[in-house]
Amino acid sequence: MTTNPPAFVRTRTFCCCIPVRAGLILFALLGCFGGLAVTVAGIIGLRNSSAVERSTIIQIVVYLLLTLISILGLVGGIGRKVLLIKIYHIMLIVHLVLSLAGGIFAIFRVFKDAPKYIQDCAADKEDPNIMKTCRDGSKLLKGMLVTVFVVAWILQIWACWIVQNYRAQLRDEEETDSVVKDTEAW
Repeated sequence: MTTNPPAFVRTRTFCCCIPVRAGLILFALLGCFGGLAVTVAGIIGLRNSSAVERSTIIQIVVYLLLTLISILGLVGGIGRKVLLIKIYHIMLIVHLVLSLAGGIFAIFRVFKDAPKYIQDCAADKEDPNIMKTCRDGSKLLKGMLVTVFVVAWILQIWACWIVQNYRAQLRDEEETDSVVKDTEAW
């Protein structure tokens, strides 16, 4: 009587050698701390302008949601819980869509309100250097805002890809375990 050797499931990786499980845990930790940092910074940075306040509140809610979702992913990744990983993956995609919508709104508001910011900055000052400084500050703010959002979106897309690969690896491991168990009965 011959027995089949147990099937082997290849560990999936990213960045050539890092296991996707480690990536999931890393991105979940990054989501926890990054989401919490953005939420706290947003709460501290609320301004009087109603348009900026609305976009800031949207970002606070979206990144607080990321913090909560990331805790779920962290528990699922550490415990190798397929259901939690599946929920985390779906919620991560939903968060990405919300983040895109909120970020686009925030960028739109900053670009639309830039002339008002410049006028408020240089109000009642006769020095032409002040106006130039205000314009340069507005350009810097716009550039930094777009850069931060684009980097955050790229990281979120990358996290979705890693979680998807880990889900597939767990699914393969479960299928392999069931096959081994079925052949062991013979």
